Amino acid sequence: MTAWKDLPGYLRAAGMSNKWIGNEDRPDVWHLSGHNEGAEGVFISGPIRGLVHRPFRSIWHEPAYGAPRFERTVDERREISTRIAICSDSEFGWQDVEAKFWNGMTGDKPGCWCTFTRRTGELWLPMQLVEAVQTELSDDPGYQNYVQEWDILLATDGEPRWRMPDLQPPDWVNAMATTTTIKDGDGLLAPTITVGVGRFKVANRGTAPSWPIYTVSAPGRCWLPDGTSGRMIAVPELAAGEHIIVDTNPENRIAISAIDPVDDWTRQIVRNSELLSWLFGQYGESGLTVLERFHGQGFTQPIAPGTVATLPVYHDTDGARVSVRLPQRYERAIS
Repeated sequence: MTAWKDLPGYLRAAGMSNKWIGNEDRPDVWHLSGHNEGAEGVFISGPIRGLVHRPFRSIWHEPAYGAPRFERTVDERREISTRIAICSDSEFGWQDVEAKFWNGMTGDKPGCWCTFTRRTGELWLPMQLVEAVQTELSDDPGYQNYVQEWDILLATDGEPRWRMPDLQPPDWVNAMATTTTIKDGDGLLAPTITVGVGRFKVANRGTAPSWPIYTVSAPGRCWLPDGTSGRMIAVPELAAGEHIIVDTNPENRIAISAIDPVDDWTRQIVRNSELLSWLFGQYGESGLTVLERFHGQGFTQPIAPGTVATLPVYHDTDGARVSVRLPQRYERAIS
């Protein structure tokens, strides 16, 4: 077996590598720096700005009397700017590389900027051009040295933190092997029912807090944990086929189902009448989406970075399936 120190440099790849994966129209891979730099005819020829630190803006409270006081930070748009060189060994080769590269880097469809280090592995961000490239074409590279440099400015739509594949432990299938009892409702007279208990073990390897995302099968009742707080959140009762995705991040829509119903006037009347609700049971709520049937419930606690959490889940239906995935987010690409 060859020792690590004896491996050639291209196999150790000890430095930082950057590559671009084109958009869905042209998903080619371009090695821009580091390992295999310029293998496809494009490489970084200048400094890179925006690669490391998360962009944010500080919010300060400025009282009439006294010094300003810090309140919080707000994420801003992450931008990466650099200079690239597109080259080849012939006129037609240079034109071909130009066409392929720019077809995969546009202003309306995101590709992926990827950064690799041995410390964290490969992280990526979906990015697209902010504006048209303005660099002047001083001469025809096809008649000169078959190379042209361009200044590019890319931006991320939404979350500015770097990403890794979500971690997803095996699904839990309720065999009622481990059970507990829980009240089926918040009222004093709510009945106590027996539910199956499952547990997920998830790790947040990133450097930012992460919110679990659950998939719950129907029908039946399910309870999901609010992080590691010990509090369980009741999912609205699910009808047959009403499988749902629950995103615990309060910045996103909390739950969605593929068969969210279309509301009508009869269901609205039943919901607005206490007597009719007593007579018709859940009929009025059947016109509401899963999100609306949560009635303001929400999750408050993410999984802290660099920690491992055990997440309990309850389901009252034998054979029901629940899965969880934990996004991995990093503040910086190389540290």
